Amino acid sequence: MKTFHTVWLLLAACWLARPACGQTAAAPDPAAGAAALAQQQYNASFGRHPQLYNGPEYVDYAKRYNSRIGHQYFLAPEKQPGGVHYNGHYFANLQLAYDVVRDQVVLQLPTNPLTLRLASEQVRYFYLNDHRFVRLLADSSAGGVIQTGFYEVLADNKVQLLAKRAKRLSEQLSQRTINAEFVPIDRYFLRKSGTYYAVTGKSGVVRLLADHGKEVQQFIRDKDLKFNKEQLGPSLTQVAQYYGTLPAPQ
Repeated sequence: MKTFHTVWLLLAACWLARPACGQTAAAPDPAAGAAALAQQQYNASFGRHPQLYNGPEYVDYAKRYNSRIGHQYFLAPEKQPGGVHYNGHYFANLQLAYDVVRDQVVLQLPTNPLTLRLASEQVRYFYLNDHRFVRLLADSSAGGVIQTGFYEVLADNKVQLLAKRAKRLSEQLSQRTINAEFVPIDRYFLRKSGTYYAVTGKSGVVRLLADHGKEVQQFIRDKDLKFNKEQLGPSLTQVAQYYGTLPAPQ
């Protein structure tokens, strides 16, 4: 009788503490764990700066091609350190890329591989390494010289020299596959006395800076500047920076 009473007490205790005695704990759900981790990453990224992380996802369209020559980005396909004035706020210490085919700023999220495309109309300016870009709006009164988009500022003194970084996406069909080549087509613009001018070579920049024409031409000779396709940007930058050091004509 005493033995029966002891067994009955043990069974009752086990029933009251079923997880410990009568059942094994459920195995953790891998899918639930992954979902929880993704939610944590999402909260860490988007909760930090809701004014910044509010654009659509950027999809790397170049990956759909069988082979590629070049890439769609400024400088390099890897994300670059930079900052952006976006939605009324400046954000530093970011990882950015600039798609010059589509004229889009791409933002790498800090805690996961997702990339976002910033809304261009909310971007006032941005930096990639030491390269500064500003967003300009087309002005019909300027004769259509400047189109809405991002422009790199190469010099900014008495005159402003801008570069429109762009690439043309060329597709070739080969044996039922499509290959792609990204061809640079940079253009340059000089802003003087509030007006923008397209600049394509030496004669154009000398003409625009005619108030110091002799000094500018002497500077070009002394520096042996070239204005071919490869050296046009650096040469125009040196000339514009030099012009900014000259005194106003008497």
